[in-house]
Amino acid sequence: MFEKLRYLLCGLAMGAADVVPGVSGGTIAYITGIYDQLLSAIKAFSASFFREFFTGQWKRAFGRVPWGFLLPLVAGIVTSIASLAKLTLWLLKTHPVELWSFFFGLIAASILLMMRGQRFHAGHWLLLALGAAAAWMLTGTGAISGMPHGYPWLFASGFIALCAMILPGISGSFILVVLGQYQYLLSAVVKFRVDVLAVFMAGGLIGLMTFSRVLSACFRKFPAGTNAVLIGVMIGCMRTVWPWHSGVTPILPPAFDAALLHAAFACLGGLALPLAVQAIASGKGK
Repeated sequence: MFEKLRYLLCGLAMGAADVVPGVSGGTIAYITGIYDQLLSAIKAFSASFFREFFTGQWKRAFGRVPWGFLLPLVAGIVTSIASLAKLTLWLLKTHPVELWSFFFGLIAASILLMMRGQRFHAGHWLLLALGAAAAWMLTGTGAISGMPHGYPWLFASGFIALCAMILPGISGSFILVVLGQYQYLLSAVVKFRVDVLAVFMAGGLIGLMTFSRVLSACFRKFPAGTNAVLIGVMIGCMRTVWPWHSGVTPILPPAFDAALLHAAFACLGGLALPLAVQAIASGKGK
């Protein structure tokens, strides 16, 4: 029961993160120690699963899926997105510096945790630098204006965004901003437009099932190199969560005042949270 509650809380945190352009649900999954389980659960929806499902072997097909993990996690994600979309937007409007500072600290701590125990040689450091540079350039891209909202575009957006969602560092919401679909889809969530959400999720599920296998294969065959790229991507994506910008360019705080102090405390809170979660998880594992 405790594990299911933990998965529900992880889902709530992932859903809240995925609403914010710049924060990745994959990062939250990594912080909370469920990243490998997440990839394995997505991979359970294999060709064998669909073959058995569509030939009436439902018990055998459903037996392949770790429902004890997946159901509370998905319930948390869906509940969080549905209930926290308005709250997150409100925080972005009323306390943007504090919120972005918190997420900056959160991602910085995630990078520290991912670096722990890594033994990189020169090639790995090069991959890290390339990942950081690619993410830095991508996150400096403005939104594509005039993008249509037809079903083919929604399907493609779902495919790309949910692939990004399971990568630590890359925000699916930010990808939607770049593709010009973010506000449209957030409005669809608030108004519960079933057709729009169904087409988007169909593309997303196909993207997840495809990309999770690619990512798992990379981790299996090239674990250090894959980690190096992902760490670099997270470093480059910190551009989006830096609280102060001039356009898309990060700048220094405009003044050293009480607001900066609030931002510093929020950042420290973001730094402390994943480190505390990791310390608690390590303690329970002994």
